[in-house]
Order: sequence, then structure tokens, then C-alpha cells
Amino acid sequence: MSLALATQTTTTIEELVDQFIGAKAAEAAATKRRVAIEEQMIALLGKRDEGAETHELANGFKLTITGKQTYTADMAALQDICAKLPQEFRPIKTKVELDQTGAKYLRANEPAIWAKLAKAITVKAAKTSVEVKA
Repeated sequence: MSLALATQTTTTIEELVDQFIGAKAAEAAATKRRVAIEEQMIALLGKRDEGAETHELANGFKLTITGKQTYTADMAALQDICAKLPQEFRPIKTKVELDQTGAKYLRANEPAIWAKLAKAITVKAAKTSVEVKA
């Protein structure tokens, strides 16, 4: 028996869950603290509505504060308005993307069709998630 195996301790699933809950709490506390610090830095240096501003600090660090805005629209109303505008003034784009739900269905239920599609679709494992509920 190797030394690594001889000194290895067995951790129960309950102990791992306790460690997981503790780590998640520490992560949430760290995030809350980081966000509070960010807010203090923004209060001291200011922010733009949109765009970035970089500040060179006395300690040699560069701090960049980036302001962002989110745009949403009533798409039906926007499309009606845009239909009356020249093409170059229409802030609408069409995004063509894989229908993952449809691909999963075809992979599971239509092997002949999937065999043709699979040449153009890459399937790889995503991160496995873990959730603990009391």
C-alpha cells in the first residue's frame, strides 16, 4: 500500500455537504464585500453612463471603471417603426443559433437525422452543477 493511500482519510458525503455550504457562504460574503468596495471606488472616482475611464494610481496600479447601459425594446412596436425607416437606421439584428432543445430531441429520438446533423454539431460535457437544499 502506498503512503498516499495509507494516509488518505475518508470524507463522508455529509461532511462534504457541510464544507460546500460553508464555502458557498464564504463566497457570498466575499462577493458582497467586493461589491461594497467597488461602490466606494466608484463614489470616489465617478463613472460614465457608457464607456470606460482608466485612472493611474499612486501605487502603480491602473483602475478602469466602465459604465454600461442596457437596452430593451417592445419588439413588435420597434419592428413597426423600423419598417418605415431606411435599412441603415434599423437597430435590429437577427441571430441565427442552434436550437439546443431540438438538437437534444433529434439526438435522442431521430438517429438517422441526427447522423446527418452531427457532422456540423459539437456536443461536449458542460460543468456539472451541485445544489444542496435543506
